[in-house]
Parts: sequence; C-alpha cells; structure tokens
Amino acid sequence: MNQSEKIRNLCETALFIAIVFLGVFIIKFPGPFGYAHIGDSMIFLAVLMLGGKRGAIAGGIGAAIADLVAGYTIWIVPTLICKAAMALVIGALINKHVLGLKGRALWVVSALAGGFTQGIGYFIFWYLLFGKAAAFAAVSGLLFQAVVGIIIAFIVSEALQKTSLRNHFIYTTDGKGGMQSC
Repeated sequence: MNQSEKIRNLCETALFIAIVFLGVFIIKFPGPFGYAHIGDSMIFLAVLMLGGKRGAIAGGIGAAIADLVAGYTIWIVPTLICKAAMALVIGALINKHVLGLKGRALWVVSALAGGFTQGIGYFIFWYLLFGKAAAFAAVSGLLFQAVVGIIIAFIVSEALQKTSLRNHFIYTTDGKGGMQSC
C-alpha cells in the first residue's frame, strides 16, 4: 500500500468515525435504559464501504466518543467493544460468503449476525454492571436498535450504490461490482 492509499484509508476511516458519532449523538431516541440511535446503521454502512476492520475502528471509536460526549462514561468501553465486534463479525461473514450466500441475502444475514453479536456483548455488560433483571430488560431495546439499523443501512446503501459513490464500496449488495461483491 503506497502513501496516498494510506492517507486515503485514514481519511475515510476518520470520516466514518465522525458519521457514526453524529448518528449516535445527534439522532437519538431516549428510552428507559439509555437511548436508541441510528449510529448502528452508519456502522453497517461503514463495513460495506470500508470493510470489516476499518468499519470496526470507525464504529467502535465513533460510538464510544458519542457516549463520552453525552456523559454516558460507564458505556465507553462496552460500546467500543460491542460496536467493533459487530462490524468485525459482519465483515468476516461477508468475506467468507457464509452459508454460500451472495448479494443482499449475504449482507442481511451478516448484519443480523453482527447485530446479534452486539446484543450478546451488551447483555453481558448490562449483566455485569446492573444485574440479571436489567440485562434482560435491555434486550428488547437492543434488538429494536439493531433491526432498525439494518433497515436504515439497507435503504441507504441501496440508494448510494445507484450513484457514483458505488465505486467507494468495498462490498456491494447486488453482486455486480464495487471492489468486492457480497
């Protein structure tokens, strides 16, 4: 990788850190156990455009910074871990063409698995921090946020792939291009 590619990768990752931060911090819906946000959809999109590893960096750091700025300091480390794990799972499953799937089906199954991974991670942190009852109470909100994030990311990625930004996707969901097809 030459110097200009390294700089481009750094700038793209930094841009997605900011996009994820904004998705978590600006567009949020308060709930009884914190808040729901559209940041997960931006993490799903980051994986499609940057790949699993850089998507994990952008998702973990962007969401953790949002928790820091919002005053949810107890959640900085859990958020960093859970969001990064979600992105890594999505990227790994897409790379391995899990279950022999391709295109949109592969992306949706990978996103669901990533969302499930994130949910398990947060469940564990809720359990460790607040006990079993709180952990189980948080499950519905975690599931809702992941599903909404998948739906939003799917719509946005489909729209973006119909523009000149398609060339910036590492994974495309229609199996017809990008740097690598799902």
